[in-house]
Amino acid sequence: MTRLEVIRPFVEQTVKEFLGVEQLQVMDDGTIPIRAGSTGVNVRLMQTRDEGEPLLQVFAPILHGVPRTPELLEKLNEMNTNFTSARAFWVNDQVLIAMELPAETLDKQQVGYACSLISFAADYWDDVLKGQFGGEIAFNEPTTPAEGAEAAEAPAEAPRPDPGSKGYL
Repeated sequence: MTRLEVIRPFVEQTVKEFLGVEQLQVMDDGTIPIRAGSTGVNVRLMQTRDEGEPLLQVFAPILHGVPRTPELLEKLNEMNTNFTSARAFWVNDQVLIAMELPAETLDKQQVGYACSLISFAADYWDDVLKGQFGGEIAFNEPTTPAEGAEAAEAPAEAPRPDPGSKGYL
């Protein structure tokens, strides 16, 4: 049994509790998709490139079909100066927000924090960046982003995804 296989049940149970659901959808590759407003967040365990420490990666492709421009990269860099544990970046015509945590020492609070932070930040920033740079968001429906960019880094105020009205993938 690999280290990831040992950690996976804990992560799945913790995400279930975070979402308040009985059943959890898990993709064939082990990714757990979560709907957070107008964005989709992915939670997955992964091995580092050198097969070292397993990591929990929580990420959201917040825009797709958006060209790389100096202005976009400058905005992402500005966002990164305000994030303390996440990062925003452009790759293959997509903008993503992501964070990784060492998986072997995870506790429930860390998993909840990562899911909450990325869900809240992605749901806020997808609308803001689409308005400035174009591209497409994951789900075209009205959202209610928080006031001010600083709120995306405030875990105490970050709402949990609502598996009912906002949907759960």
